[in-house]
Amino acid sequence: MDLLLVSPPVANFGQCSSGISVLNAYLRARGYDVHAWDLAIEAFHAFHSQSHLETLLDGVGDAELVALARKTAAEIGAAKQALRTPGIELDHERMRAAFRTIGDAGKVLTAAGRGKFTHDFRNFSVPKAFASWGAMGLVVDDRELNPYLAFFEEHAIPRLRRDAPKVLGISITYFSQVLPAITLARLVRRAFPEMKIFVGGAYLTSVDHEIEHIPASVLPADAIVLHDGEIPLERLLAWAVRGEGTLADVPGCHAPAANGRFALTSSDAVPQIDLASLPIPMWTSAGLDLGAYLVPKYPIPLPLSRGCYWGRCVYCNISSQTSASYRVRPVEMAVADIKAAMQETGSNWFDFPVDSFRPRELLELCRALKRDAVDIEWGAEVILDRNFRDELLKEIAEGGCRCLRFGLESASAETLKEMNKPIRPAEAMQIFRSCKKYGIQTAAMLIAGFPTEPQARLHETFDFLVEAADAIDFVTIHQFSVVPGSVMAQRPGDFGLHLLPVEGILRSNLPFASSNPVGMRNSDLPRVIDTMLEGLQEYYPDLGELWKVAIGGWMTFPACCAKRAPSTSSLGPTATSPTASA
Repeated sequence: MDLLLVSPPVANFGQCSSGISVLNAYLRARGYDVHAWDLAIEAFHAFHSQSHLETLLDGVGDAELVALARKTAAEIGAAKQALRTPGIELDHERMRAAFRTIGDAGKVLTAAGRGKFTHDFRNFSVPKAFASWGAMGLVVDDRELNPYLAFFEEHAIPRLRRDAPKVLGISITYFSQVLPAITLARLVRRAFPEMKIFVGGAYLTSVDHEIEHIPASVLPADAIVLHDGEIPLERLLAWAVRGEGTLADVPGCHAPAANGRFALTSSDAVPQIDLASLPIPMWTSAGLDLGAYLVPKYPIPLPLSRGCYWGRCVYCNISSQTSASYRVRPVEMAVADIKAAMQETGSNWFDFPVDSFRPRELLELCRALKRDAVDIEWGAEVILDRNFRDELLKEIAEGGCRCLRFGLESASAETLKEMNKPIRPAEAMQIFRSCKKYGIQTAAMLIAGFPTEPQARLHETFDFLVEAADAIDFVTIHQFSVVPGSVMAQRPGDFGLHLLPVEGILRSNLPFASSNPVGMRNSDLPRVIDTMLEGLQEYYPDLGELWKVAIGGWMTFPACCAKRAPSTSSLGPTATSPTASA
């Protein structure tokens, strides 16, 4: 085996990252023996199993926690199976019970750590692990702090010894995967010193400004690859497997340098991959077990575009992360991808993991699917674009569209203008209502605390959500942050911001101070958001416990594929606006 591509814990238990399937196909097409391994889903099942939870009974603490551990161990198998059962997405009470059991398992896993770490299905964290690279190095080698040491020794090292890949590739998509990924790399380096280790993924790309500060003694990788991975990985494999070329031939590659840290091996920019040059992604044939995921039917994460065609929102860094312009897979190739995925997986659910998708291109895709009689159900994240007109929404709904996730961000016209968003509240309202008319479920993603936004404007957003409660199905509210690569990070003074020294390592958000006299204080925002959510609970009943972990999380897309009839319900009584001061 030339390359084993691994998705490490802790990650989405509803699907595997799409990058694994895309890279597998690309590299196999170039003659390399490549396989995929979602170690994250294996770790989830290992830790969230009756046998493992029962081993913790003596170590979780008092009698109440022991009772919880015993109850959770007895119920965890049924809870996981419930989430795989068709129809669970509409049975909110049963879904709530299943997620509560899985959440209780996290309480037991954390209690077994006696305060030394937090561990559940979404997160593994150790206090102060990210305070410095020195702290990280100590944490990953401490068995009392890091249960993934024993897990990898039992589950990863034997497979690597059996398969003997020349290269181990570790793809870090989420922050929650960083600590386990470093743990895995260190164990592999000790067990197999001749095996090459390449590390990359979306999360490392989001913190690319920190890569040159990583000590190779802490993360013992032979190369770190950022941005589009196809061409750099192909050249890395030519070097590592075939002995062709040098690391200087690999654009976007960081390798250990004489100073003990990582440095760019080439000044060449990472070439953007032409999506028309990619082969059809691979799923089960790449090594994924789709039956392991906790969904009633596997939602295939098929990427059909990269980058953002708008690319002008001042708070966003999507375009800088992709290091390339907006690209889309040609429609005929996209249809071929879909047909092949359906044949390989047996699923007709497609959750397109895209940053944006032009309305006309979605329309072209749906027309091509209709022409070829391809029956799918799909969802995507899109921009609130005024080209989502009635006639287009009607046609894409007929083409299988079940859910569109919109970055509304704010319902204040002034704030949207300051964010450089392409639409205004009245147009957004019309799009939400048109989607509902044609049976397309909608999600509205919002930002609270934009620096130039007074709290009165947040009330406008609250009132918009109340008015649109019969048209919006899912709502998420995020606290504003400054992200590297965004216009606000590059020119903070233009927005009344002053960037502060970064504390800790591998942080995707930059600390800042605001001089805006009308803006809300960061310290007050959690309370403001909680008050806002409390007021919206009347109109969005699953906004609380269930929303955070299921509807609005892993089960959003399955819930949208239930083909519910367009809503005809009317609004209830007027909710109370948030009143927390800031």
